[in-house]
Amino acid sequence: MKYKIRLIYEFAFFFALAGAFGYYFQQDPSPTSPSASSVAQGDETPQPHSSAIDTHSGAQRLAHSQRERVTEGFTLVPEVGSGLVRLINMSGSTVHTWNMDADRARLLPNGHLAVLHGSKWGLTVQPWRDLQNVIREYDWDGNLVWEFALPGRIHHDLTPLPNGNFLSLHRIDLPVEYSATLTNPRLQGLQLRSDEIFEVNRNKEIIWSWKAHEHLDPNSCGKYPCPKKLRKSIKNGKKPFDWTHTNTTSILPENKWYDQGDKRFKPGNILTVIRNMSTVFLIDRESGDVVWSYTGDYRGGLQYAHEAQMIEKGLPGAGNILIFDNGTERLESLVLEIDPTTEQLIWVYDVGNKFYSRVQGAMQRFPNGNTLISEDMGPRIFEVTPTKETVWTYHGNTLRIARAKRYFPDYCEEFKELKLWDTE
Repeated sequence: MKYKIRLIYEFAFFFALAGAFGYYFQQDPSPTSPSASSVAQGDETPQPHSSAIDTHSGAQRLAHSQRERVTEGFTLVPEVGSGLVRLINMSGSTVHTWNMDADRARLLPNGHLAVLHGSKWGLTVQPWRDLQNVIREYDWDGNLVWEFALPGRIHHDLTPLPNGNFLSLHRIDLPVEYSATLTNPRLQGLQLRSDEIFEVNRNKEIIWSWKAHEHLDPNSCGKYPCPKKLRKSIKNGKKPFDWTHTNTTSILPENKWYDQGDKRFKPGNILTVIRNMSTVFLIDRESGDVVWSYTGDYRGGLQYAHEAQMIEKGLPGAGNILIFDNGTERLESLVLEIDPTTEQLIWVYDVGNKFYSRVQGAMQRFPNGNTLISEDMGPRIFEVTPTKETVWTYHGNTLRIARAKRYFPDYCEEFKELKLWDTE
């Protein structure tokens, strides 16, 4: 009941703000705003632009920083509800922006920005609503340089690969031949939605894909039983039942487990989180088989988790897997670090109800042992030490953020022109 009441308030707040933002962005634009002008004139592919000047500062602020204990870099903050992707420095100041909606954004070493449009807010506003089925790459100045489209929706995650390709997620309907074999009475007669993980190259060719229903049992909803109660629109077939709701595509790096002979953890295999199964799966890229899975048992186990990644060699905890557990039912989120070979809990960030993101979220391990946590529904980004002391905190003034990530000062050439701290 507590969860349902909170959910009602969250949705009411979201739609009120989304309506306000939608009204604002569909008004006659200022002639000094090139991106707004192109949208207003009905261009099919409006060109967002970028700026090194922060014209939408709002109430974003750095609330806390211990300069000598933080990990320096520039943090990419895709905002949901403002139509901005920010790059902030260690003082919390915006040093660059891309004027666009983002469900997921990744900065590339050449200074380009890879983006999935169609965030929760963007799905209500043009042009982003019509761009929910594309991967786009923009240069530092916001010019479109590459795009790839599929029918339906490309969603949640976008992973740049060393070969220049992208790994992402695509929603698909469960094929009729699979629907016909359903034996679970809670699923029979429903239209199920599945997911496809795919790799696309620069020639816009899909060179690898993995479909959930081909490797998992469509009669199973994972860790928990399939729900008894469903909305009328799902029961009558007007809307699909979201069977998987996959949200993560993460590539295994070089790691000690594989070096020691455990073939499950071959570099290049794919970690994915299927949210509606509350399960992390490891996919063997060559066979497509699921070779490892994790639901956990700490505080009842995973609850609709987002984000899983193996810690790279050279970082504290190398080879362990970090998981952002949303804790949707307990109303308290966790960041877990586990040994994947024993499923032993190595480290956990658990501060009760002081940390909660009902959906989304991410984390990142640094060389000094600190962990950056993106509490997307906060919206808050904060860095904690191994002893769980907070040494850096940034608060936003938007509906939510979409998985913030920090990039080191030498990551790309464009960073050389930016101030890492306001006072240096």
